[in-house]
Amino acid sequence: MVNDTITTVRVDSGELDGVVDPATGARSFLGVPYAAPPVGPLRWKPPQHLEPWEGVRAAKSFGPSAIQAPPAEGSLYFGGEREFSEDCLNLNVWTGAEGDSGRPVVVWLHFGAYQFGSASNPFYDGTALAAAGLTVVSVNHRLGRLGFLAHPDLSAESGYGGSGNYGLMDQVAALEWVQRNIEAFGGDPRNVTLFGVSAGGNSVHNLRSSPLAEGLFAKAIAQSAPGVAPALDGFGHPANASTLAAGEQAGEELFDLLGISTLAELRSLPVDRLMEVQLPRTGGPWAFDLIPGAAISLHVFDSGYPVIDGHVLPKTPLEAYADGTAIDVPFIAGNAGNEASGLPYLPTLAAYETYVEDEFGVDAAEVLRLYPASDDASAQAASWQLVADQIFVWSNWTAARLQSARLSSPVWHYRFLQEPAVPASAGVIEGDYAGAFHGSDVPYIFGTLDSRAWDWTDDDRRLSDAIQRSWVSFARTGDPTDGGALEWPEFDPARPSSRIWQAESRIDDVSDGERMAFWDRRNGIASQLG
Repeated sequence: MVNDTITTVRVDSGELDGVVDPATGARSFLGVPYAAPPVGPLRWKPPQHLEPWEGVRAAKSFGPSAIQAPPAEGSLYFGGEREFSEDCLNLNVWTGAEGDSGRPVVVWLHFGAYQFGSASNPFYDGTALAAAGLTVVSVNHRLGRLGFLAHPDLSAESGYGGSGNYGLMDQVAALEWVQRNIEAFGGDPRNVTLFGVSAGGNSVHNLRSSPLAEGLFAKAIAQSAPGVAPALDGFGHPANASTLAAGEQAGEELFDLLGISTLAELRSLPVDRLMEVQLPRTGGPWAFDLIPGAAISLHVFDSGYPVIDGHVLPKTPLEAYADGTAIDVPFIAGNAGNEASGLPYLPTLAAYETYVEDEFGVDAAEVLRLYPASDDASAQAASWQLVADQIFVWSNWTAARLQSARLSSPVWHYRFLQEPAVPASAGVIEGDYAGAFHGSDVPYIFGTLDSRAWDWTDDDRRLSDAIQRSWVSFARTGDPTDGGALEWPEFDPARPSSRIWQAESRIDDVSDGERMAFWDRRNGIASQLG
């Protein structure tokens, strides 16, 4: 970057040197800290005030990603991360030329099941959205056990009787930083849109359910987001946040396995030791090699996932949407066509039938009718689709329906069906395909198709332009139709109203009939939805 022009901004902790794009005048500020490093005695504490620095701090390269076990480099879900640290509470800003003001702000929360990923993934480069008029913020936060461990001793010291959810509190701290500082970058703190995919979309649901986030954003988008379904999913971890009691129990089991008894010992452990221990109750019959490296080792879910702690999360997102207490803002929710990409599957017909009988009991026959299989290959496909519907599809479909029924702000629903030409080198098993894979809408929205050297078509680029216009329009005005140029009615489950994002986009009904009705009954909300 030796030839780049430098630009300086003052935030509440000091001055930052960023970079000016000579072609557009747009500015970027990378690796900006928003809270104190959560290390040593600040492990498993809410994010703390960041002390001011002296002089001018360089903000020209991404900060460290959270501690994690990243997917393999060949995976669809590898984000290129190379540097990992507990000192990970940093964010990135892309914005317009110096002197711009009043720009709509979007705050992006990354995917990764709360276990991996970062704001530095090339898919999330904010340059194109900044050129389209937005100020873009992407956020790193604590992950896994460092971000979500609960334990009775942590609850006792917290002052509110709960523990866990430190990664969600980091997100709140980042949104508070935006409120204090984004005007210095030309952004409007009164016009902030919160958006994210997968765990980032789950975070959107959780933050809409949290009193700590009230007033910190004006609109929200949840892309391929789990977090509304109340049942355990096929991994054996909650498809929604767990109870505090369950989280604390997992924390106590972790203490036993580590051979420690005090928080002081926990906070002094080497991080590698903390992350390598696996609780014995995890595992099961699921296979994890659909897309090599796409699915992670899931043992850290036993103590690395949000909990209903009574403070950050007084209730589940399902309860908050259903009783109308979710933060009431204009909302977009939707899913990709192949949410099963990267998920585990059951490798044989016998394993699939046994799992369904054990998991679903009296409903097993109906599940096997709705997700039929006759041999090992079809059992793999059926188990993929079952878990994808349970975790992702029903969740966002239901969030949209409950917002339509219980809240006053408008909601729009979509299904992203465009299938990128994913090469075999991206980790797809021969004979299978990624299709419209989980998270495939992200590079279209960010305008970052060329961050992957795939065979993008003119249709892909036209679709990217259209969906960018829609997301920018929503961030600017709360209406995703770009002033009526794009057909997209407000969501109404009684009529076709979901936008199908594809080369030939259209409005359609994506209710999936009997399958979604089954999950309504299974999850106990059929009566609430009519």
